Amino acid sequence: MPAMPPARRLDADTRREQILNAAQALFIERGFEGVAMTDVARALGTSRPTVYTYFTSTTDMLGALLEARLPALWARLRPVLEAGQGRDPAAVDYAAIHAALLQERDLLLLMHSGGGPTFREQRRHFLDQLATRLAPYRPAPGAGDTGALVIITLLLEAVAVEALRHPENTPPALHQTLPVFISGGLDALRGRPE
Repeated sequence: MPAMPPARRLDADTRREQILNAAQALFIERGFEGVAMTDVARALGTSRPTVYTYFTSTTDMLGALLEARLPALWARLRPVLEAGQGRDPAAVDYAAIHAALLQERDLLLLMHSGGGPTFREQRRHFLDQLATRLAPYRPAPGAGDTGALVIITLLLEAVAVEALRHPENTPPALHQTLPVFISGGLDALRGRPE
């Protein structure tokens, strides 16, 4: 009988990525508050000390996940937002923004996998960054409610998360409906007396 080759040790970067992937899947499935370091170790078939070698807590894992995943979302959104520069806010391609958000399924679900202060802060930071990137498209002063940008930002994110959580309840025409809804709201704000 031929001898079995010795088990190959994973390099530190590969092991760290495995831990993060397992943690992300558990956070999305169970909710952040429902996952302990032991759960991550068990999902990987390794020991808790191995996991602690790379991360001090599940909060540390969450921070690393968001730090690693958020740049991909902003990179995906950049061309969509740049294509709309200099355009009227009602003409921005909100369907493309929504589609870009949907392509970052795990990141959006991860950001909504907990309700504690860490998650509230991370979601607020994300929404603030999205609002900053959408700011050039806000209605011109005197053209309507300055809160429109906040509403648009919250709407885009909430609709994307709902579509990811419950795709069976998402109308097929949502991509066409969302920009019409936003544009109609902006038009209504423009027509409203100050």
